[in-house]
Amino acid sequence: MRETGTRNNRKKFDNLVFGRQPVLELLSSEKTVDKILLQKSALGDVIPFIKSKAAEKEIPLQYVPVEKLNALTGGNHQGVIAFIAAIEFQSIENILPFIIEKGETPLLLILDGITDVRNFGAIARTAYASGVHAIIISINSAAPVNEDAIKTSAGALTKIPICREKSLTQTLEYLQLNGLQLIGTDGKATKFIYEIDLTIPTAIIMGAEDTGISYNVRKHLTSTTKLPIINDFDSYNVSVAAGMVLYEVMKQRKG
Repeated sequence: MRETGTRNNRKKFDNLVFGRQPVLELLSSEKTVDKILLQKSALGDVIPFIKSKAAEKEIPLQYVPVEKLNALTGGNHQGVIAFIAAIEFQSIENILPFIIEKGETPLLLILDGITDVRNFGAIARTAYASGVHAIIISINSAAPVNEDAIKTSAGALTKIPICREKSLTQTLEYLQLNGLQLIGTDGKATKFIYEIDLTIPTAIIMGAEDTGISYNVRKHLTSTTKLPIINDFDSYNVSVAAGMVLYEVMKQRKG
């Protein structure tokens, strides 16, 4: 029984690096780091270097209570934990020209504030199946790309480019300059999804279920759209909504 527990613990720590020097060494390597958790009260000479390296590599850094770190490692973390990303993140500025050079009509999916791992994985699975060229997420408010997300996506997260961008608003500006329309989903919109021309270069923006698309992102949208709903109900689950929107894109583009 003890041996089994040890194997389970090793599996649990596969994507974790904890301890000040190990995390600093990780940040100096070529490995992709998903995020760093830092104890709120952490002090010492190494801490500023960890913060500096995280900022330099645009890695999300969260300040958490020591109880959070203890729960993840069982202790001996020295106030810092790093999560190794399960995939390599890409840049939309590298992806978009490649799509255009292939002569394909860009279809991008932007997730604004969707932090639930299962929703993220389910969306990625549908996105890959329906021909989305890349998924764009924010560096600060996105679900972790971990083993649970990959499992929920049925492996799609290892096949579709995931672009983690520092600023979604700057990314939207870049996409607009390159001729993409930016369509946001909103239950209060006046147009249904089937009333939007989705045959042209398009980025679909999905917001979190509780807050929707953020204000700064909303300002850059070309238009908003909604999904038909028969019974008097609040809304669809975001992963289901993404599937419905992407089905309409496929329907229009296959003609």
